[in-house]
Amino acid sequence: MTHPYWHGCNYPWSTDGSTIYYGLDFGANVWGSHLGVSTRRPAIERDFAAMAAMGFRVVRWFVFADGRAGIVYDGAGMPVGLDPHFFVDLDTACEVVRDAGMQLALVFLDHRWLFEGVRDTIADPATGALLELRLPHGRAHILHSKPGRAALFAHVFEPVVRRYGYDGARRDLADQILAFELINEPDFVIEEWEADVSAHVSRPLRFDVLAQMVAVLSDLVHASGPALTTIGCARLHNLWAWEDAELGLDVLQIHSYPDTRHPGRDLDPMVTSAQALGFSKPVLLGEFPGNAAVQHPSNASPIALDMAEVLDAAVRGGYAGAWPWSFSGTDAYGRLPVDALRAFAARYPHLVNPRALASS
Repeated sequence: MTHPYWHGCNYPWSTDGSTIYYGLDFGANVWGSHLGVSTRRPAIERDFAAMAAMGFRVVRWFVFADGRAGIVYDGAGMPVGLDPHFFVDLDTACEVVRDAGMQLALVFLDHRWLFEGVRDTIADPATGALLELRLPHGRAHILHSKPGRAALFAHVFEPVVRRYGYDGARRDLADQILAFELINEPDFVIEEWEADVSAHVSRPLRFDVLAQMVAVLSDLVHASGPALTTIGCARLHNLWAWEDAELGLDVLQIHSYPDTRHPGRDLDPMVTSAQALGFSKPVLLGEFPGNAAVQHPSNASPIALDMAEVLDAAVRGGYAGAWPWSFSGTDAYGRLPVDALRAFAARYPHLVNPRALASS
């Protein structure tokens, strides 16, 4: 199988060192403030300059996450459009990416969309005052409802995809978007995959419902522009489900956090090549810990894989890329070791952002 190798990393959300902008990078938020990337462009430009200097060509970035920003909801909590700041922020992001010689893999939803206790605000019907609340089932009602799914596509996903497509208002930025991804790690919200469903999800989705959404998004993306489609699978034993041709995915994506307590649960790219997985589509290692031997959660017992060795193994093993978690470094896995990335750039100059070579 011949396919490109995309050297990338996860930049799931930005941070200024104190505030973590999870789900806040694009558009105004449900608390009435706007903290999107257009309000912090110089800082975002510095981040992308740093990632380009590390050699990355692609950045994976969450767009709506759990639904806290960018989307306008009606009184029933259904999406009715994008707020006026949303495209200002996403255009800004694409321009920054273009100027850094990079591309984006945009993840529309996080599986936390269905978590119990997703935070929101409502207006008191008597006083108009904004009241904060926690949605007992997250925003699951949108995905469980046929009208909700239709509204999400018509008022949210489709305007985004078409804007950066062949006939879109910002078709000049079409090449900056490598791929769209419906949802991050759906394993934790799929009803039939009971062993994997998160304890925070009380209303999981049937697989066929999510699969239909994936197929509709793939059709939309392929009809609109040059972008690809993928989906970030959290468990190796579920990866087979996404190869169905009817889903229209261009690239299969697996996340891997090997743990000594759970042997065989996660892919070990050091010993298993992409070809050995037996899929007909390219396989991308979409997440793996960047420096697990040094930085990892206290409740994890990671198999300490050196990032440079994982990257080498991914190239040799025929993967479509290996994207470490994460540049932002806002969780217990921390930031990425720069020396390993520089070494990879020196060994594979044809795969990396030319800025890495200029800065070495």
